Amino acid sequence: MRACGGRARATRAMALVMLVHVARARAWTTAVVGSVNVDVIARVGMIPREGDTVVTRTASTTTAMGGKGANQAIAASRMTCEDGGRDWRGVGFVGRFGADAAGDATREAMAREVDLEYSARSAIGSATGLGFVMVANDGGTSAVVVPGANALDWNDDDAALEDEFRDALRGTATLMLQREIPHRVNVIAAKIGREMGAHTIVLDAGGSHEVVDGDLLALVDYVAPNESELAGMAGVDVDTLSSEEAVIEAARKVAGTSAVKVLCTLGARGSLLVSASGVARGAPSRLPDGAREVDATAAGDAFRAAFAVAMGEGKNETQALRFAGAAGALAVTKMGAMPSLPTRREVDALLGEESRCADRASTSTSSTIEDELAAQHFASRLNSMKSRLDLFLDRNESAPEVFNLVKRMGRARGISHVFFNYPEHFITKTGEEIEPEILRRKVLEQSLRIGAVCVRFPEEPYRLGAFTNPDPAVRRLAEGLVRRSCETAVALDANEVIIWPRYDGYDYYLQADYASAWDDMVQSYKIVASSAECASLKVSVEFKPTDEKSRFSFIPSTGAALLLVDAVGEPNFGLTIDVGHALAAGENPAQSIVMTASRGRLFGVQLGDGHTRLGAEDGLMFGSVHTNAALEIVSALRAQGYAGFLYFDTFPLNEDPVEEASRNVRTFRDFHKKVAASASALTDAAARRDALRAADAVA
Repeated sequence: MRACGGRARATRAMALVMLVHVARARAWTTAVVGSVNVDVIARVGMIPREGDTVVTRTASTTTAMGGKGANQAIAASRMTCEDGGRDWRGVGFVGRFGADAAGDATREAMAREVDLEYSARSAIGSATGLGFVMVANDGGTSAVVVPGANALDWNDDDAALEDEFRDALRGTATLMLQREIPHRVNVIAAKIGREMGAHTIVLDAGGSHEVVDGDLLALVDYVAPNESELAGMAGVDVDTLSSEEAVIEAARKVAGTSAVKVLCTLGARGSLLVSASGVARGAPSRLPDGAREVDATAAGDAFRAAFAVAMGEGKNETQALRFAGAAGALAVTKMGAMPSLPTRREVDALLGEESRCADRASTSTSSTIEDELAAQHFASRLNSMKSRLDLFLDRNESAPEVFNLVKRMGRARGISHVFFNYPEHFITKTGEEIEPEILRRKVLEQSLRIGAVCVRFPEEPYRLGAFTNPDPAVRRLAEGLVRRSCETAVALDANEVIIWPRYDGYDYYLQADYASAWDDMVQSYKIVASSAECASLKVSVEFKPTDEKSRFSFIPSTGAALLLVDAVGEPNFGLTIDVGHALAAGENPAQSIVMTASRGRLFGVQLGDGHTRLGAEDGLMFGSVHTNAALEIVSALRAQGYAGFLYFDTFPLNEDPVEEASRNVRTFRDFHKKVAASASALTDAAARRDALRAADAVA
């Protein structure tokens, strides 16, 4: 290694010396050399134009892991399958993490899905890259990136950097690059990648609208811009690219005299692959049934990663475009970059193809199970913390009650999120309103986060119903209350509102007009779900078949609830399945969960148990009565790939509520490990309808 001028340069060189490794047993199938950022996300009504100032729709921002390199590495990992199952060690990332808490956190998160053997933490104290992302109501995005370690921490010694890439890229089939790292690094990576045998090199044009230098174009097979990037690289106004002919002309201008192919993503218009020999067209992929576009932040990253994975598997370009289109379509249906990146099974399912990835339930390793456990988010009924106040000695009697409940919930081991009742938890006993931002701060002080806002209609004026009240004025009041709850959820940075229609029912035969009640209910749910206040959120209904306030519910079963979802027809409207309510309805909760999840409408799960005498809902500890039913619930959630909140809806009377909540978390995780370890036997037993084998599998 030649001498480097300056202490920083020498330090960067030393950092790379530490990256010399013994050769891996096998090469990566896909390598990504690129950026990793922490994204600061703001929700806005519309993306501002030059000179505009807009106010965010929420009182605060959210943060998430991002960066084109990190996004594409994880996307490739989730879509890479080998030997019948997902093998994330087949995807490697080469990047630079900042020497700060954000860098350590992103590295830890990425390490669960991608091989980071050839990535490094900054040795010169650089900060982690930072992205400022604005997400509009229609899902459109705009971003500014501060590169940090992505720009500062690559070895200045070309020969040393080449040696690093020789070790990292040896035998790699597909290499992905982006322009959020220095141009020089991309050139060296592409040069060495080709030398080491990469047969497909994809350059994402994102990160710059400047023309790609000819030296880099000569080394890559595909350069992939979106519309605005294509316009910038071709030196034309983006408004001139409204026709296919204009896009093709701009792409040929970008390619110049090189042999590179230009892969243009055009949003709802699909994609075009332009080469010297012709044009291949990728039709826009449909969204999953009932889904809608909510956030396009990572759609391009998902598309390009899927294209690279498909080419690495030997698909032709037309097949790769179709596969990539499905991945991009799936990515726009969820909020956040990393959470929106689809799995191989999801892409194959959208395409109607048999997945080459085996079912997770039958291929889990111990590391996969630990990853599944780490991804779980638990919440518990906040009002349960009112029980056994004799054990809560340090409560603040002068503070609003909800502050004490949050404080006590923060002591429950394993609980990560809080659900608030609306309006109950936002009004003090003296009638004063509590601002959402104040409650949010109280939650963060306990190292918790906010999961959802739960609508609880007060008895007056809703004793004869909320959405089914015979008085249309009362129905309008109910709709207004839910819409305000959505505004509150947005202010809290929650992503879901759960409606419990406690008073929407009747007590006696001949008392109700079922047809008009149903029509009124459908109309009201449609109004709130599609409203400006609620459209960016998941809105779910938590049915309960019977209650002391309405002995018969107008939504008496999961089947009826699914009919309601179909009748409402809004993509953000679904169900929260409460296990206690399903038991009270005489249902098998696991079956109810599968019915709902298989339609893409399982937005929430509330866990508990009970003796179910006389239709009662006991709110007992999870798995304490119906143990095998609880095991089947966990198995069903796992098989369906449920990734939402796990909320314990329990009512401790004599038990310490903090310890009870902690025990519920332990029980669920223990059951998860048991069904994961028994997955193959349980799958076989179910296929044979063999009750004895199933019982033995979980004994």
